[in-house]
Amino acid sequence: MKFSIITLGCKTNQSETAALERIFQENSHKAVELEDHPDVCIINTCTVTAKSDYQSRQLIRKALKLSGQVFVTGCYSELNEAEVLQIDSNLKILKNKDKIYFFKGSATSGVKSLSPPETSSTRSRAFLKIQDGCNWKCSYCIINKARGASISRLMSDIAAEASAAESDGFNEAVLTGIHIGHYGLDLKPKVTLSLLIEHILSKTKKIRLRISSLEANEIDERLIELLKEDRVCNHIHIPVQSGDDEILSLMMRPHNTEKFKETIEQLSRDIENISIGTDVIVGFPGETDAHFENTYRFLSSIPLTYLHVFPYSMRKDTAAFTMPNQIAKNIKKERASRLRVLSEDFKDSYMKKQLGRTLKAIVESSNGALVLATTDNYLKVILQNDANILIKQKSLINLIVTAYTNNSLTGNPINII
Repeated sequence: MKFSIITLGCKTNQSETAALERIFQENSHKAVELEDHPDVCIINTCTVTAKSDYQSRQLIRKALKLSGQVFVTGCYSELNEAEVLQIDSNLKILKNKDKIYFFKGSATSGVKSLSPPETSSTRSRAFLKIQDGCNWKCSYCIINKARGASISRLMSDIAAEASAAESDGFNEAVLTGIHIGHYGLDLKPKVTLSLLIEHILSKTKKIRLRISSLEANEIDERLIELLKEDRVCNHIHIPVQSGDDEILSLMMRPHNTEKFKETIEQLSRDIENISIGTDVIVGFPGETDAHFENTYRFLSSIPLTYLHVFPYSMRKDTAAFTMPNQIAKNIKKERASRLRVLSEDFKDSYMKKQLGRTLKAIVESSNGALVLATTDNYLKVILQNDANILIKQKSLINLIVTAYTNNSLTGNPINII
């Protein structure tokens, strides 16, 4: 049977999609593109912004035209089931909590027809989902309603999954979740993200770990020490959302600018060549020109590598939805544009600093002479494999960065690790 899984949104969705792909492939099904008219298509939706809602609806409509059975899951369908069924009343909607178990139990019976095995995963890194849900209620965010409270997986199960990924040839695993900084707080006895990382490292031999996203107040001294470890990637994403304390308060964020700056500066000071990214929302209700200028100056003053910039998007059933002084679309667009230029400046400066450095990287693709790799510090490097080193996808390699042109890094592979 041919299947296709289309994923929108966060790394948690990507992790769940990877799990679904594995279920289907282990049950002898073939992954194809939507344009290849799969027998089954799963749309793993997102609802973080109005744009992601729109994209989810468009993909559902496209899948109905090109595939046999269509299953819809993810946060958009979780909160907007009636809207999804208006597209087609015959669509099958799966709750977030049920998506894995449904297909794990019915990959041979809940969907039509079976055929011989044909394919294996083409991903270059594994995704380890360590928890789901979020206990915070940031005033702009609807995801806590879609995903519920934080629920952590057992350390032993996660470590076993990491070991299995290592046996499958993966050299890097991304720790994912809706709020991984809350990992272990619901377990008895309580554990922490740092303890989980230590446990995984002790139960595996080679696989490297990448931390996805954490809040500034969740980064303690032990985690900073772990980020110095050879098998923990020196890259981290820490959302700030605003550089103005009044707006942060309205957003109901867990930090202020002082705490955020202190954390970023310590990471930059203590960890050589670390890459640090952040998320920023512009045009939050009540954000004046002065508030935005505070954000611009604040971000300009700290050692960041890149920004993910989002215009504020109204989400029904959030506190911010009914706040006064909503910002006009053209103003949000202008502010986002300014911050994206700043982000390009950050990336340009950081990438130039990589010239001549030897970096570890995971191979994303290789056609022999030309190789694309992602470094520990989350940079894409195009490699000219002049030495004809036998490099395969998922390989862990050492490379040297030789040039930076047109916002792109190039280099040469040194050896396979």
